[in-house]
Amino acid sequence: MAHSQTFGAYGYRFQDAPQLPIYQLFAVGHQQVTDPDYYWDGMKRIDGPLYLLQYTISGFGHYRLGDTTYEIGPGTAFLAEIPGDHHYCLPPDSESWTFYFALIRQANLHPLWQELIDSIGVTPHLDPGSSAVRALQRLYSEARMNGIQNSYQASSFVYTLMMELLQTKNMLQNERASWPSSIRDAVKHMELSFAQPESLEEIATVAGLSKYYFARLFVQTTGMSPMDYITKLRIEKAVQLLRGSKLTVDEIAKAVGYANGSYFSKVFRGKVGFPPGDFRLAKELPSIDRLRFD
Repeated sequence: MAHSQTFGAYGYRFQDAPQLPIYQLFAVGHQQVTDPDYYWDGMKRIDGPLYLLQYTISGFGHYRLGDTTYEIGPGTAFLAEIPGDHHYCLPPDSESWTFYFALIRQANLHPLWQELIDSIGVTPHLDPGSSAVRALQRLYSEARMNGIQNSYQASSFVYTLMMELLQTKNMLQNERASWPSSIRDAVKHMELSFAQPESLEEIATVAGLSKYYFARLFVQTTGMSPMDYITKLRIEKAVQLLRGSKLTVDEIAKAVGYANGSYFSKVFRGKVGFPPGDFRLAKELPSIDRLRFD
């Protein structure tokens, strides 16, 4: 059973052609729970199959998934699959729990949802000012203002929410201030010396770590391996030189750290999709002067 004070909850049952890849919004709301009997059992609900995102504004609740119970406090969300072996409730030591929620039909959404779970986990922390939280609040606001009139609008809002959630991990990885100092030191060194080939062990020495621990920590922090990071720096610089200088492809290859133009061309084409010569001549890419790889 579930009891709550509802600021607003809005449900949708649009009729869509089954072959269309529509993301089906089921319900969105903003609630404050104060009743100690508030309890949802994921195995007993009959409204699935659904995915649930619930984000806490104030107070806290409990979310049990399998054998693990999480305290879901301000700034924390939980992601649940309905039906599923979970429950969420207002625990005895919490006076209230205020949150936004979105329920979405599972149809067509499974690959994105699985990627989301793999990326940020089942209980991610989301800054109140983050674009993901703003997307959830906007979804609720549009529903409250009767701004969602058809399945296409609803699907667009759901897709935006998913994209903002998916990029949360990348945003955290890009916040260098939160990186370990050893990784920041290594990245600064790599950005200054990417054109001079170095071994993984030499870069790890700058970080003051063993090469094996450094490699693991670097991937965990940045989302890519040290060698992939160097390749990213080299290709980004090569793009600028191809469009902004008269250096030959061989000269550019050496300028960014490759021994010869042949291997450079292979790497460049693999990352950009075009040989360096075609890129320089603007074939298929008339307006790109700088590319970023992450």
